[in-house]
Amino acid sequence: MISAVDTQVVMFIRHGEKPGDDGPPHGIDHDGERDPHALSVRGWTRAGALAALFSRLPVDDVPDLRVPSRVIATRSTSDYHSKRELNTASPVAHRLGLQVDTSYGHDDAAKLATGVLAHPDPTLIVWHHGSMVDLVQNFPIDNRGDIPEDWPHDRFDLIWVLTRPPGEANFRFSSLGQGLLEGDVGLGSR
Repeated sequence: MISAVDTQVVMFIRHGEKPGDDGPPHGIDHDGERDPHALSVRGWTRAGALAALFSRLPVDDVPDLRVPSRVIATRSTSDYHSKRELNTASPVAHRLGLQVDTSYGHDDAAKLATGVLAHPDPTLIVWHHGSMVDLVQNFPIDNRGDIPEDWPHDRFDLIWVLTRPPGEANFRFSSLGQGLLEGDVGLGSR
């Protein structure tokens, strides 16, 4: 039997809910001040719930998820202003006593994949949904056809998971619901 501990796991989530385009809900920073590049109140609520989830893994109904030993988030740049990825990753990292790695920009998908593959620790990546498929496609995956063409625009409640047992060359892709907030797909549901 393959040890779940030895299986390499890479988990991908989208940032939490964002502000409305032309009005409420507003984005707010960590101090409660309006910030159009930050999470909405619901997004901050999701970030806190994710911190609780990722600190209590594994659980029987979702055995592929692991407590991450690395948390990576897209960095904000002059061309890409969103702070939502870091806002979402920070509570998880803080709860686990980790620093968020923000050394990868929005266009560094191949570089990020290379960095993750070089260190097989359980890794959580918080990325922008618009380039999530491109990021995931940089990993060696057996069931590549199961990867959706796009991260659904209206979904903040998914976890995409890559698992690779010891000795295997490629990962296996799966998609799980978070089941954290009202209206989410249940934890582990596909």
